[in-house]
Amino acid sequence: MTDEELEAKIKALTFWGSKKSMSIEDIVMVQPGLAQIMPEIGARTWKLFYAAKAGNWPMAKFQYKEIKGLMELGAFMRPKHEDALNQYVAEDWKPLEASIEAKDFAAFEKAFHHSIDQANAYHDLKEKPYIRWKLPDSPPPDLDLAPRGAKK
Repeated sequence: MTDEELEAKIKALTFWGSKKSMSIEDIVMVQPGLAQIMPEIGARTWKLFYAAKAGNWPMAKFQYKEIKGLMELGAFMRPKHEDALNQYVAEDWKPLEASIEAKDFAAFEKAFHHSIDQANAYHDLKEKPYIRWKLPDSPPPDLDLAPRGAKK
């Protein structure tokens, strides 16, 4: 079987989900792009900051990891942005982790603002200067970010 024949057979396959049969090409088309992923990153970044500010370090750690995973997903799904996203995660996002582990808000805040400045610099680099994320002035209204009691 030639590569072309194999590719044709694979493209002809369909996979049944709970409601619909889809081809490989259909599945690829419904994968999220950065326009879908980045708003969730922004919302989680907002929660990350205010959780850390409130001293809710478990929530901060959770949001940090979720954001990192979403950036990794974005890098995987959009190869043209892979190098920039991976570099950002390694150089500009990773420093937040140590301050979260140390429960050091002063260090966290410095690293956080640096990471936001760098994210906005990446938008400029990628010819999207109209995208400029900023931290809202107040905590998100959908979660109580105050730390809860200790585990029993």
